[in-house]
Amino acid sequence: MTPEAHVGAAPTPPIAVPRPAATVMLLRDGRHGLEVLLLQRATTTPFVPGAHVFPGGAVDDADHDVADDVVLGRDPQDADALLGLPGGRAWFVTAVRECLEEAGVVLGRTADGGPITADHPVFAELPAIRIALEAGTRTLVDVYREHGLQVRLDELAYVARWITPEVSPRRYDARFFAAAMPDGQRAHPDGWEAVDAGWWSPRGALSDWQAGRIELIEPTVASLRLLAEHTSAAAAVAALDAAGPVEGAG
Repeated sequence: MTPEAHVGAAPTPPIAVPRPAATVMLLRDGRHGLEVLLLQRATTTPFVPGAHVFPGGAVDDADHDVADDVVLGRDPQDADALLGLPGGRAWFVTAVRECLEEAGVVLGRTADGGPITADHPVFAELPAIRIALEAGTRTLVDVYREHGLQVRLDELAYVARWITPEVSPRRYDARFFAAAMPDGQRAHPDGWEAVDAGWWSPRGALSDWQAGRIELIEPTVASLRLLAEHTSAAAAVAALDAAGPVEGAG
């Protein structure tokens, strides 16, 4: 027993180990400039209930399935060096999967390199695909291979790394990415983790947060401030990719 300890003292709760995670900022060109997608989390979710966030979640074991016939655009060595860890492509795959699961947006390309438009057959099965991905009965690579789609890692910019502070009972070591919203697709929430989806200008979202109209967490606020420096989706993704990642805790 240390000198500071005494009988009846409450034990210090263990510090939770951060769970690897990935988040993607979906960007588009709105009528008045750059816009970013924000999802409102259900009030029943254990992590930041009710807050407006970017699509994202924990890295699953299945996200390490990075078959070269489906996952293209960055070789393993480049992805590992960029993220500073082994198996780096899995974090990109997580971002793409969570985008599909939570926002109903299918990032990537068709087998011939074309865009994935709203009339692609994958959307007819989207409700079942989202449930299967959430349940872990199918992998993103399974879905993309079946529908002749490609995950294009070079179309995602790695923007930042944020680690939840030690005081939080639920912690994430989250990698933030940015990608352009595919033309013709529409975002819609899954209805269980995310209950609403909307597009904001970065400055508009910050204004709504400051006025108490929406709830944001620190990494989202910092990301919106970063996005506010850019005027178009393509320019933002290119600039963020060239700048390299920033790191923070919040």
